[in-house]
Amino acid sequence: MNKHFLKQLVFSSVIAVSLSTAFTPVQATKVPVKYELVSTKDAVKGAIPITLYFGKVISIDFTEVRETITFIASSDKSQFVYNTDLPVESGEAQTAYLLPSKKVDFQGTYQTSHPNLIVKTINSSGESKQYNLIVSFSSDIMASAGIKFVPSNQQSPVDSQKIMVSARQQINADAVEHGLRIAIAKRFINSNDPVVNNVRNFVFLLRNGHSVNDAILATQINPSVIESLGEIYLEAELPFQ
Repeated sequence: MNKHFLKQLVFSSVIAVSLSTAFTPVQATKVPVKYELVSTKDAVKGAIPITLYFGKVISIDFTEVRETITFIASSDKSQFVYNTDLPVESGEAQTAYLLPSKKVDFQGTYQTSHPNLIVKTINSSGESKQYNLIVSFSSDIMASAGIKFVPSNQQSPVDSQKIMVSARQQINADAVEHGLRIAIAKRFINSNDPVVNNVRNFVFLLRNGHSVNDAILATQINPSVIESLGEIYLEAELPFQ
């Protein structure tokens, strides 16, 4: 059976549940917008999704892991600009700030809907790390203030916010949101389907400190829908992971 048809079947199977358990949209103004905490151990394993919101500055912070930025580069300079709290050359920069911009046509370069940002760091022991961030853009209400990297041995609240999908891949709220956009664009699901609103509320709750289990209970969404969206994202955006 076609894989895409299976995904459509999953969405269709939860429509009745979604209709009977309609969830009132969460008001962003009532909940503090938090940072996503990511351990350095997880971060260097693969690409990290990050969403930039139009008109908002998003930060990538290495203060808690005591790493300084030694190099930063974007694959597509036509859609967002970035800066650091201190010059990279000073050896003391620990935070990068990203801001979406109107598209600019740079001759001789390629544009992509999901550019990546490479950040290299070094700590006091001379250990160097490289972080690869996959950037998406949104005109929605700001749901994440950015990413704070935390030590690998620190118990991170996001452990309860990670979702395991096929091939033992872990995804987060950004991946679910991106998967939903892809599913709508490819018409796996109608944008007016009640389950779409439930997914968006699930993502919002996850980004603002709730665990996966709590978000599922609050939205009454079928976990299979979340897993399918994660797989759609992984197939489309990270085909070589």
